[in-house]
Amino acid sequence: MKRFLLVFLLLTSLAFCTEEKEAEQEEEQMTPAQKLWGRKFQASLGYTYFSSGHQGIDIGYGIWDDNKMGILADVFVPIDTSKDHNKLYLISFFWVWDWTPIEWLSILPKIGYGAKILEQNFQEDKAYRLSWEPTMSLDLTFALSNFVKLYTSYTWAMYEDISDHLHQLHGGSLGLRIAY
Repeated sequence: MKRFLLVFLLLTSLAFCTEEKEAEQEEEQMTPAQKLWGRKFQASLGYTYFSSGHQGIDIGYGIWDDNKMGILADVFVPIDTSKDHNKLYLISFFWVWDWTPIEWLSILPKIGYGAKILEQNFQEDKAYRLSWEPTMSLDLTFALSNFVKLYTSYTWAMYEDISDHLHQLHGGSLGLRIAY
């Protein structure tokens, strides 16, 4: 019984030391602001192109608790300036989980919901349609430094047009994220 207790205490102390070392390594990779709050703040700016032909600027801001899970707000603003093309604005709020299998790579699944605003052009009038639809995305983030990250993303979203038809969007993004 004494041997069992001794082995149990030894294994427990080794596991505790390993967890402490992992936590110290994660803390060393954090910026001063992240160490202070225990959170990772990230802002992103990128370019997005959807298979429907919509393209635009993607602006995001998020907060990750303990550098793992968090929330992200994402806004897609169209840049297509042709008068006969419909514009689409996306405002999405995501739950994210930041999985880092290796130090310089981060895989970020995002599940969200948000407003989709479609601006459709008819001869000389414009019609707007607001719908609240789900959005999902998967990001691959490559750490260039502790502060700067390059990300690429696949996004699937839905929106309704003026005649209540539900459409699907498939698109890709490329941009930079600043972590502080």
